[in-house]
Amino acid sequence: MIIDGHMYCFPELDSLAGYNTIEEKFYYIQQELGGHHQPVWKTSDKSKSDNSTLIDPKTNQFQKIKWRKSAGRLDWEFNGELYTKQYLPPMLENLNSTPEYMISEMDYAGVDMGIIHTSPHLGLLNQYLRNIVEKYPDRFIRLTSLEEKKIPTQIEKSINEIANEKRYTETMGFHFHTKNFYESGLSENWIGNTMREFWDAITSLNMPIFFSLGLKSKKNFEKIKFEDYIEEQNILLKWMELYPDIDVVITHGLPWRKFFVENHEKFPEEIWNVFKHPKCNLQLMLPIQIGNIFEYPWTETEEIISVCTEKIGANRLIWGTDMPLVGRFCTYKQALNQIKIHCNFLSNFDKLNILGQNIQRIMKLNIQEKN
Repeated sequence: MIIDGHMYCFPELDSLAGYNTIEEKFYYIQQELGGHHQPVWKTSDKSKSDNSTLIDPKTNQFQKIKWRKSAGRLDWEFNGELYTKQYLPPMLENLNSTPEYMISEMDYAGVDMGIIHTSPHLGLLNQYLRNIVEKYPDRFIRLTSLEEKKIPTQIEKSINEIANEKRYTETMGFHFHTKNFYESGLSENWIGNTMREFWDAITSLNMPIFFSLGLKSKKNFEKIKFEDYIEEQNILLKWMELYPDIDVVITHGLPWRKFFVENHEKFPEEIWNVFKHPKCNLQLMLPIQIGNIFEYPWTETEEIISVCTEKIGANRLIWGTDMPLVGRFCTYKQALNQIKIHCNFLSNFDKLNILGQNIQRIMKLNIQEKN
């Protein structure tokens, strides 16, 4: 069974999608697009621009803009000019990703199931995703999430929401974006005393936790320092020492873009320390990160995949795509075939693990029921 360990279904990008106001939603959209590597251009003449039209690079403050929707994209007006970027792939002309669309892509590529991830710029989607897995239980598993910056002041409410979702859906995971927690204003990190009650309760629900490791700033992985990222990994390592029996998945992989953009700079040895914990797993997800740097089948990435296999083990690597967003760079079949057909240094057994067996184990799937 082939399982995509990281995909998305979401309603129209310019819809409320669980927020009380559209301003709340567009806060996260501006944060996401303003730190993203997709190129910006001026719509009037298609001349190149940059993310400074969204976020001031000197202050990291949001620019004052007005949003518009056109040609299957979100545009923004800044200082009297209209700018845009192709954040969603052009095939998503309605700015959404329906389960039916995803199933058609899965069927064509040969993907049996998908783990639907979450992100605040796509919405607060617990109920939305619950409805999807209830309708298509043999095709999707969902992750739940919360608005991380609000958790410290809403501990009981946050616990109750996830516990309630677990009652509806036995097989699910919880997705936590560390970057958004730091906007809570707390001086302590996300495993400090304030959050212990929350984590004690969430881990008691006996489900895997998916961590998207982001730093305190809005900068993306192209600009971070390795030591800052390793500091965040060390926080996760302390979390796993507190909850040693919980399966953990680091989403999106390591800072792949920084590694490849900076002349194949080697990862520092410390970056592997977090994987000394036997419950720590890694999503690979290279095409979505470097798909605009290299071409399919991305043979330039095979060296680091081999290193990950050696340092972590093929039994703890998870294939994921970020589909449909990976459609910016390649087809779904190509994203699958990078591992399935290429990467010849991997054994057939390793490929089976990476393409589905590992996530089956982590999600505690009953394979016979899913076939």
